[in-house]
Amino acid sequence: MRRNRSIKRQIRMVKVLLKVLIVHADEREQIVLRYLLEQMKNVEIMGVLSSSDEVLIVCQEKKIDLLLLHVAETDSNEMQIISKLKELKQSPCIVMLSKEPQYAVQAYDLGVLDFVPEPIDQNRLEKALYRVKTQLAHQEYIEKIVQERLKEKVNVLFNKCQSYEDYAYRLPVRGRGKISLLKPDDIIYCESQGKKVNICTLDGNFSSNYTLSELENRLDQGYFFRAHQAFIVNLNFVKEIVNFGEGSYILRLNVSDKDIMLSRSRARQLRKKLGI
Repeated sequence: MRRNRSIKRQIRMVKVLLKVLIVHADEREQIVLRYLLEQMKNVEIMGVLSSSDEVLIVCQEKKIDLLLLHVAETDSNEMQIISKLKELKQSPCIVMLSKEPQYAVQAYDLGVLDFVPEPIDQNRLEKALYRVKTQLAHQEYIEKIVQERLKEKVNVLFNKCQSYEDYAYRLPVRGRGKISLLKPDDIIYCESQGKKVNICTLDGNFSSNYTLSELENRLDQGYFFRAHQAFIVNLNFVKEIVNFGEGSYILRLNVSDKDIMLSRSRARQLRKKLGI
């Protein structure tokens, strides 16, 4: 009961913008559907198709929350489309429209969320859309719980990694539900990007919650150098120091096209560090 109340509260609090794709062969019915949907709040019509031939392509290219699909007969192409849509990574909710109410059983067997008989009644269509919003809110609620549980487990592992005395030899970074342990020798540079720090390595880029100052303290200052307020660079990957004029320099790397600006004050420190 508590979870159901939470889902209903979530539907009320979050104005779910429903992105709808209409598929109907009858042009007059297309006009009717468009008119009815335009009277409803938080509904965006993403397109109107006369046949189901392009449905899969549209659903792959655009985020479609709801597919209003007209079916004239049960052995039609639309039934095959329904089965294929279920295989998509982001499968839309499907509401079937038909003049034949006996198709409802087959529709539910195929996983269709609702069946609206024709001629379409506005109240019945609104109920179908409410069911879709409830379904989407329920999925969002479950995903939120899963993410919170996963975050708790990741935090536990992350804290364990940080507790090791030799943590300086591996830099733990969180991302995509896992912790990656980076070798400092593989780190090319670290760049501050707003509230996150991008760590560029030989194995790819990683996003970190560390600040640059924290990273500067964790990484070996023997070869990691704070080149700029927004950059830490591994000097082992620097191939050239190019004069940029007026006391400024650019660091060019041998494994990346990224040019790193060296501020005047940092240039003096680097010259001293390198003995130049």
